[in-house]
Amino acid sequence: MNGKELEKEIDDLLRAAGLDLLEFSVTRHRGKTHVRAVIYSREGTGTDECAKAHRLILPRVQMRLGDQEPYIEVFSPGIDRIIRTEREWQAFTGSYIMILTSDVPEWRKGRLVNFGKGVVQIEMNETVVDIPIASIQKAKLDSSHEGEKTHGI
Repeated sequence: MNGKELEKEIDDLLRAAGLDLLEFSVTRHRGKTHVRAVIYSREGTGTDECAKAHRLILPRVQMRLGDQEPYIEVFSPGIDRIIRTEREWQAFTGSYIMILTSDVPEWRKGRLVNFGKGVVQIEMNETVVDIPIASIQKAKLDSSHEGEKTHGI
């Protein structure tokens, strides 16, 4: 089994449990399997969610890779997570973010409304703005809104 197949299985398991898999990697060092997963839950990602993900990942890794004692690390994305992948754009829809683009030399803040077809839609000051993905130099979660209910889209 290759890493992408295992990642897909883990992603499906976590999704069924209400968790988004943002990053996943499997490495081997001196015969030991090391698994790293970054997970996200719209309702909040704390130790309970990480423990739940660990309990789901462990038996699948043991079964698929034949390692009964893999080293598994499960992380939350953090409150200032840099958004890099399509998977993250989709997971963070509804969240407050900060974007730096090539055409505006300062951070713009708003709520991520939609992502698709090469465009990010951000609600800023009650107006939805389309920002081409190609113009985004950096995007990250905006921790100044941490704890606010933002996912009622």
